[in-house]
Parts: sequence; structure tokens; C-alpha cells
Amino acid sequence: MIHEDAQKLHQNVTKQITNDKNHVIVNFEKLEYLNSSGLGALITILTKSRNMGGDTIITKVPKTINELLLVSKLNTVFKIEENTNEAINSLEKIKNN
Repeated sequence: MIHEDAQKLHQNVTKQITNDKNHVIVNFEKLEYLNSSGLGALITILTKSRNMGGDTIITKVPKTINELLLVSKLNTVFKIEENTNEAINSLEKIKNN
């Protein structure tokens, strides 16, 4: 994810996060590259969703991106699920608590 893509993601997602729509699932299936701009956009999305009472879950993380998340320890900050169905189930559990 290059800077321009990160800006688009940030703008499109953060303007849609509200008190009623505060959970975000980000699918990395087609993501080949993630730089600091992309990480910054994801952290902003996570922060806004949590501030609105929700959460952000990442799914379908490629091995190279997963290694980046491990090295940066962001795997301890983000919830990471194998697929969208698992992410939805995880969000359902959060909503019910």
C-alpha cells in the first residue's frame, strides 16, 4: 500500500465510522506491500473505530505482511482473523459483551 492508496483508505473509511457504524474489517488478501503510510492509515482507522466504541479487524493477511506486523508488534494491537466470517464472528462477540 503506497501513500496515495493509504490516503484513500483513510479518507473513505474514517468518514464512514460513526457511533452506529464503528466496526471495520480490512481484507488484506490482495495486498502485496505495506509501507509506513499504510500502517499509519490502519492505526488511524483502528483508533477512530475504538474511540467510537467499535474495533478494527484485519483478515487474509499475506505471509510477508504478517511478518511486518510481527516485527512491529502491531499484531498485538490489531485483531487478526483468518477470514471475513471469523472476523464477523469476533465482532459479534464484542457486540454481545
